Amino acid sequence: QGFEPDLRITKITEQYSKEYGTKLLLTTDPLEAADSANVLVTDTWISMGQEEEKKERLKAFQGYQITMQTAKSAASNWTFLHCLPRKPEEVDDEVFYSPRSLVFQEAENRKWTI
Repeated sequence: QGFEPDLRITKITEQYSKEYGTKLLLTTDPLEAADSANVLVTDTWISMGQEEEKKERLKAFQGYQITMQTAKSAASNWTFLHCLPRKPEEVDDEVFYSPRSLVFQEAENRKWTI
């Protein structure tokens, strides 16, 4: 809580969700978010320029690390993405280095778009 998306963006997303027949779910429960998901994604919790918020953010995001336990509720063919650089509190090694992780392919694709 306290890191919800901008309401304007949420409204646009709701509109697209109805238009394209997809499901929009805003939740603070990681297992609910992962339920039947094909892709598990996390981002860096502390971006450049937010270093002074590190303690607050680590405390606020505690319990949101992606683990194999999180993945148990995902679809059977789930994959994992992360934009890098990754910190262990965001995703554990078991998921990050698993065959389901596509982070290095994602990084390769990003490289060519830059």
